[in-house]
Amino acid sequence: MEDQNVPSLYQWLGGTDTLNRLTTRFYERVKDDAVLAPLFAHMGADHPTHVAAFLAEVLGGPKTYSRQHGGHPHMVRRHLDRHLTQEQRRRWVSLLLDTADEVKIPDDPEFRSALVG
Repeated sequence: MEDQNVPSLYQWLGGTDTLNRLTTRFYERVKDDAVLAPLFAHMGADHPTHVAAFLAEVLGGPKTYSRQHGGHPHMVRRHLDRHLTQEQRRRWVSLLLDTADEVKIPDDPEFRSALVG
């Protein structure tokens, strides 16, 4: 039985507005990152919004990404054959967490563990 008093991760972090702030700032920082910038050189201006919608859905929020973009299978197809290095993956996670700190995403260890997962 689900406890109705326990917020979803989406609610815990502050919802869509917070996710949009996070992804907007994150991709601003990506442009200045020597390891990640080349991967996102051709990123569309709407990419941060798409990522925010995807994260919202994954974290228990609205199903906007699935309705508008095809859900998780679409995201996987978009990222196949990118051939990311381990350094690039680690840098992506590290920069995302640094950005989460910057935009004041909750830093509770339980929440951060769930976010990274």
